[in-house]
This record gives sequence, structure tokens and C-alpha cells, in this order.
Amino acid sequence: MLLPVVQGHLAVISAITLDITSNAVEQNILTLATAAGYDASTDDTEIIVNIASGVTISGSTTHALRTGALNANSNLTINISGSVDGYTGANGGLVAQAGSAGGDALFFETLTGGTGTYVVNVLSGGSLRSGGGGGGGGGQRGGRQLYDGKSCYGATQFGSYGSTGQAGGFGQAGSTGGSGTFGGGQNGCETQNPGGGGAGGAAGFALRKNSRTVSVNISGTVAGSTA
Repeated sequence: MLLPVVQGHLAVISAITLDITSNAVEQNILTLATAAGYDASTDDTEIIVNIASGVTISGSTTHALRTGALNANSNLTINISGSVDGYTGANGGLVAQAGSAGGDALFFETLTGGTGTYVVNVLSGGSLRSGGGGGGGGGQRGGRQLYDGKSCYGATQFGSYGSTGQAGGFGQAGSTGGSGTFGGGQNGCETQNPGGGGAGGAAGFALRKNSRTVSVNISGTVAGSTA
């Protein structure tokens, strides 16, 4: 919605206000502003984004909310009364694969120069939460043969693969996968040693600033880094 300020006989647009009032996935502020008449190549109009109470913006494969490449001279204020949530990283597979990193909740595109100022207000009842990391994959199972007092013999008896680690909650890394085990056979007759589990994935960023100066005011909940 464009908010005009009347100066004499001319209407001057002072700000573009974007109200997000229903659940949405992977929103780009530049895309929303462009649909409201903004032109990033020439326009330095201020942009205000309001995320209503009870509304969730979520990610599934990329950032839940991103700025897009706005004009570097446009001020941007994001008011969060609802939730902006990054996605949970994928668990690691066998064998001992690391879990994937969680998704970012709010991502600022990198811009150089410009006079724009950036403010994020996480209001009372609102939340800005990075996705948790995926759990690490389980470790390699072990295998041993039997022993007859002279030599190892027979088919290899395998143990169990380690269990997959737990995915992290909002703002938390995933846990390491469990170690594999031997199933039988004789010490000294190993054909395959069990291994440790893969590392858990790192949490995403609640707010990834990408070297921009962003003022963050928190009255609600933030889970994850705001670096």
C-alpha cells in the first residue's frame, strides 16, 4: 500500500507499507514492494513491512524472509508480530554423513554503499527463529568372524548401524549420530570396525545481516544468531 504525503498540489510517496496478514512461504520483500509500485533501480522510497500477529512466514528450501536487492538508499523497517521461521536441516544418511544446516529466518541481501537504514523489531508475541540443524547419520556397523582356536573362519557377523542423531529445535544444532556396534564373532577377527556417527548440522541464522548495519529491537522471541 502506498502512503502519499501531499505537498502543495503534488502527492509524494513517503513510504511503501507491506502488510502480511496470512501465512506464507519464502517471501521476498523486493518482489512484494515491486508489485506495490517500487522500482529498485531508481526508487529510494522507504519500505515498511508488518507481519501480523498469528501469521507465520516459513522456509522450506531457502530463507523464510529475504530483503532482495533493494535500492541501497531505501530505508527498511520490518515489524514482526507473528513468526518468521527457518526450515529444519536434513538428517545425515548412512554412513556417518553430517546433518545439513538449518535455514535462515531473515536474510539481508549484500549491498554496497547507499544511505539506507535497516531496523528489525521483534514485537511482543512475535518470534524470529532460525531452523535447527539436521541430525548426523549413524556410524558404520562392525563385522567379525568366529574363531576356532587357531584361525578366524566363517561368514562375517555384522552388528548394527548407529542411530541417526536428533534434529535441532529452532536455533539449535542437530546432535551427532550414534556409533555402530559389533554383532558377534571374536575379538581379533574383525573384518570391519564400527564407526562413530556423523556430526549434527549447524543451526541457521535468525537474522543474517551480511555485513549490513541492522538495528534489532527485541520484545518477543529470537532463537539463533543475529550476526
